[in-house]
Amino acid sequence: MEDQICRGVLNASNIKILSIVSTRAVNQGRVAHGLTGIVSALLSQALTGGLLAAALHKDQQRVNLQIECDGPMRGLFVDAGADGTVRGYVKNPLMHLDLGEGEFKWRPALGNSGFLSVLRDVGNEYYRSSVELKAMSPAADLNFYFDTSEQVTTRLAIEVMHHEDGEVGVAAGLLMQALPDGDEGLVRTMGASLHELLVAQMREHGVGLTADMLAMGVFGAHDLQLLETTPVQWKCSCSREKVLDTITSLGKAEVQDMLLTDGMAAVTCQFCNTRHVATAADLTNILSLLGATPSA
Repeated sequence: MEDQICRGVLNASNIKILSIVSTRAVNQGRVAHGLTGIVSALLSQALTGGLLAAALHKDQQRVNLQIECDGPMRGLFVDAGADGTVRGYVKNPLMHLDLGEGEFKWRPALGNSGFLSVLRDVGNEYYRSSVELKAMSPAADLNFYFDTSEQVTTRLAIEVMHHEDGEVGVAAGLLMQALPDGDEGLVRTMGASLHELLVAQMREHGVGLTADMLAMGVFGAHDLQLLETTPVQWKCSCSREKVLDTITSLGKAEVQDMLLTDGMAAVTCQFCNTRHVATAADLTNILSLLGATPSA
C-alpha cells in the first residue's frame, strides 16, 4: 500500500483532521540506519509526527523536529515537508535495546530528561519553539508542545506496530486541530481516546490500512469531508552536486589540502547514509574554478 497523508475537516464542528499511514517511509529510514528495537520505534514515531506537524502548513514549508535527551540514544532529528517528504536520523544508531512496556517504555533509550524542539521554515523565516520532555514519548510530548507553544487546541496520536523480525508492520497517526470558532471541547474529549481509536483501526485493517480508510473509520460519523490526499515518501535532498558545491565554498587552501593529503574527499549524509565521493579530478576542477593551480 502507498504511504499517504489525508487532510480533511469535520464540517459541523469546524475541526481540521489529518490521518497518515507512513509504513514504507519509516521502514526505509529504519533500513538506511540499520535500526532495531526501541530505536527503530522511536524514529518511526518521530518521522510520523514530523509529517503530521508539517502537513498543517503549506506545500513548500518544512518542519524540523528535534529531540535531545540524556538517555543512551542521545536524541534524534527529523526533517519533514508539507509535500509529504521526510528524512531523519538518531544520534546513536548503534544502540540496541528491546522495546519496553508500560507508560515509561521509552525511558531506556531517552533517559529521564530532555527537550523537544520544533523549527518551522516559513518562507525563509524560521520559528523555533522548545518544550521540556514530560512523558518521554514522542507523541505525548508533541501534544504537550502543541498545548504550550502553538496554543491552538490540538491532539494527535501515533502508533507503530512491529513484526517479530523488527520490520515495521504498520505505522500510522491521527491529528485533530480546532479551526477558528471550532469545537475545542470535541478536540479534547475525542482526543483523549484518539490513540485507542487509531490502534483499533490498525488492528482491524493491518497492512491493508490506508490514510483515507483510517480517517473514515475514526471520523466518518462526525460530518467528515476529505479534502486532499498527498503521497508520503522517505526522500533525502543530498546529492553529489551539493557536496561539490560545499567543498568549493571551503576555499582554495582547504581544497588544495584535501588534494595533497588524501587525493579525494568523501562525505556521508547524516540523514540517509549515502556516501558521496569527490575524486582527485573533481578537486582539481574545483581548484581551477577557484582560479588556483594544484600544487605538486
